[in-house]
Amino acid sequence: MRGSTYAGESVTVADVVQYHYCPRKVYFLRVMDVPAGVRRKMEYGDEVHEREKRRMMERVDLYGFDKDEVAETIQDLQIESLTLRLRGKLDVVISLRNGELIPVDTKYTDSTVPQRQYLKQLCAYALLLEEWGKKPVKRGLIYFSQQKKIHSIDISHEDKESIKRDVKIIEKMLDSESPPRPVSPEKCRYCEVKKYCV
Repeated sequence: MRGSTYAGESVTVADVVQYHYCPRKVYFLRVMDVPAGVRRKMEYGDEVHEREKRRMMERVDLYGFDKDEVAETIQDLQIESLTLRLRGKLDVVISLRNGELIPVDTKYTDSTVPQRQYLKQLCAYALLLEEWGKKPVKRGLIYFSQQKKIHSIDISHEDKESIKRDVKIIEKMLDSESPPRPVSPEKCRYCEVKKYCV
């Protein structure tokens, strides 16, 4: 039976990220409405994000762009698309003077290798930003704040189409009464809902 959290709401970018980590996690959080524990690493990531916001104006450049190239930076932009049935909050959007919009996603992690779910997240943000800004979004940035390392990621039309397919798959899963099959037990060690997933 459907839990109270989903109730036909649009899919979130966080759902897309979690789905590519483990579909069962999305099911338990959104359909079964189990409470997600907050890990210290997640809290610390939020703290780092707030510090980054404060430091932004003190920098000589902004995420690798000279300040003269940047028309505006938009922080914590929330976008919901009824057409895409997708919603999310972007950490930072860089608006360049040439009109280009670039989503920036900040990560706090020991590794600076962009994982698959990070790339999916950035593509989902690009799709939302493209609709919001009414112009193509062809690249995004993943900023690893601990190491101060920036990855520029090209985002193709096919990447965006794959997000649209993901949203449809997730919606179908959320409407289902059966949880997806488990994935790698290794992932269970770091999952906030593992005690419900037995």
